[in-house]
Amino acid sequence: MSSDTKFHVHHDAPEVIGRRERLGVRLLIVADGSFVFGMIFSYFYLRNLNTNDGWIPKDGHTFSVASGWIAIAPLIVAAILHKIGQRNLKTIGTISILTLIAYLYGLYFQLHQIMNMPFIVKDTHAFEGSYASSWVLMAGANAFHYILAAFIALGIVIRSRRADVDPKLEVWRMRTAASWFTWIAISGVACAITTGII
Repeated sequence: MSSDTKFHVHHDAPEVIGRRERLGVRLLIVADGSFVFGMIFSYFYLRNLNTNDGWIPKDGHTFSVASGWIAIAPLIVAAILHKIGQRNLKTIGTISILTLIAYLYGLYFQLHQIMNMPFIVKDTHAFEGSYASSWVLMAGANAFHYILAAFIALGIVIRSRRADVDPKLEVWRMRTAASWFTWIAISGVACAITTGII
């Protein structure tokens, strides 16, 4: 008794597959965008509400304005690197490694910031106020973006090492990844601007 072990080959044109994948990423960007802008709205709502000094209590702590920009700088650098690599697929192997390193460093720095927050009350181990809670939520969103981007960048590194990748399909996949990388850089900038307004 024998069985056929051949795998099924996808017969759609690379352009069709590419458009389908980009549509999925665009829908993901819309969903993620609603979450990011919901966080920004909550930040400004709580800041303007500020009942009983609940935004930043007396003697409360804040991060510097620069700390938000330092945390998202790797998002911007990685998006630019990916755009450069996208122009010449022969260099994508090297540039994708640099992109992956940028995302991993950004993740490390963002997690380091979260673990060393200055605004936790020593007695109760609670956050000092609404500013602290909003900041942690945005930092967590940035960390989540770093994790997803590092996973995608790792996939690009692995794919760039394979010899049997359809070049047309690879162009579409690079464009799809560029859409996500550009979006998370934009969302990081929006969060850095928001947290810069204390």
